[in-house]
Amino acid sequence: MVEERGLTLAIPDEEVRDLLENLLANAPVAVMITDAEGNVIGVNEAHHQLTGLSFERIVNELKMNFRRYIRVVNPEVSKDLDRAYEGEVIAFGEFFYHVEGGPGVPVLSEKLSRGFWINARAFPIKDGDGKVRYVVLLNEDISARKELEGLLFQAQKMETIGTLAGGLAHDFNNILSGVVGYASLLAARLPTGGTDHEAARTILDAADRASTLTAHLLTIARRSVPTLTPQHLESLLPGTVEFLSRTLGPRYPIRLDLEEGLFAVNADRPQVEQVVTNLCLNAKDAMPEGGLVTLKACNRTLTAEAGPLLPNMAPGDYVELSVTDNGVGMSPDLVNRVFEPFFTTKDMGRGTGLGLAVVYGIIKSHHGFVSVTSSPGDGTSFVIYLPKAKGVGGKGRAAGSSQFETSAGGESLEVLVVDDDPMVRKVLCDMLFRLGHRPTEADSVPSATAILDKDWGRFDVLVVDLVMPDRDGFDLVEVVHEAGARTPVLLCTGYSSPEVHVKAQNVSGVRVLPKPFDMKAFGDAVNEAARSD
Repeated sequence: MVEERGLTLAIPDEEVRDLLENLLANAPVAVMITDAEGNVIGVNEAHHQLTGLSFERIVNELKMNFRRYIRVVNPEVSKDLDRAYEGEVIAFGEFFYHVEGGPGVPVLSEKLSRGFWINARAFPIKDGDGKVRYVVLLNEDISARKELEGLLFQAQKMETIGTLAGGLAHDFNNILSGVVGYASLLAARLPTGGTDHEAARTILDAADRASTLTAHLLTIARRSVPTLTPQHLESLLPGTVEFLSRTLGPRYPIRLDLEEGLFAVNADRPQVEQVVTNLCLNAKDAMPEGGLVTLKACNRTLTAEAGPLLPNMAPGDYVELSVTDNGVGMSPDLVNRVFEPFFTTKDMGRGTGLGLAVVYGIIKSHHGFVSVTSSPGDGTSFVIYLPKAKGVGGKGRAAGSSQFETSAGGESLEVLVVDDDPMVRKVLCDMLFRLGHRPTEADSVPSATAILDKDWGRFDVLVVDLVMPDRDGFDLVEVVHEAGARTPVLLCTGYSSPEVHVKAQNVSGVRVLPKPFDMKAFGDAVNEAARSD
């Protein structure tokens, strides 16, 4: 029986050696034992797994003196380690351990080069006279916990960004509503092709880009839902490439290859732009010395006889969009994991492993498909298939025409506009006048209620701002329903969050229109709301 220094073993003394050997060999903590001079005399399997260095490599091949080695590769740590050799018990705490190669600094394994987080301790073993005979180093691998902590911090940061972005988006999109509204009014009144008409279109294009930046921020912060509308990639991609070219820089030129007459696809424009952005940034990371990024789009028709290109891919018309680089490429095992959340081939501290997972999620939400082909040294190609939008022609907007132009016509509607922002109220009323409708304005839910109380059947549509002081747009919806009225409500919001869409879907007669919007989009939404009554 052994009873010494707080350790009691109810086993024969002759079995203690075998027990301790097995305990150290199978311990989940990496164990290294050195003699009093620092020469390594033992390591366990956990140490091999952590560092990539086996007992044979450390002891027999390298004949490593760890005390001297640590002085070269990590002088700060060596100062504390020296105290263990002088007889102290040392707790190094948590730190990131890695070895940077250089003159006189050998990198002994790939794992040491990549680095890992450890919680390290060292303690001496002394003889009866108090002299240090051995020093034992215990290194607990905490990389997994640190990664989870990093992901939690990232999630908290994105939540904060989402909250901030939501407030900014509401105010910023209210401002853009005035810009877009009046610019679209000007574009509709001015002769097509004239200098003034082109100036109005330029204002609209600039406002559209500003709105897209806000949408990008909300998408990144996971605070937006896809709004699928017919999009033509030949109109969308050139602007995205222009933006990315400035971001990637001259070492990473982007070649854009678009087939003429691409099918229209049902897509959320900001989210498709995010997909292209993520893939192009991923291509850049795969080419550290620079290289060409090729962005190509073409029509693809799949027949039942030919069979699916990818699992569950039905026959039909698709737009095939590919992003290709000539970078380092990936091995088959990496290709198989590339869309996994939190999986990344980047060094620790670079990237969250979410970029390609977000790409996969967005494409799936668009009812599309995505695949990747790659091999080491031969670059990588991501290929996306988006279904053709039904009932939409194959060509995009013709040059010289304007997506913002509209004209009055159809049934004249009685519309109540409820918004606390005077500028927004004015532009909405002006657009409704131009569209041939008859607007009445109110600046709050109480003032709107006072107007409605006089005649609940007067209005064909209520155009209501979602966020207002004291009471929001849903409060007015509740008032309308409590009065037994069936007037449809068009909720306008500068912050189109998932919660808003879910709530609107559960309330009869309510539609959501994200700000900013041009006159045509506004007119179409008002007419659709009126028809839904």
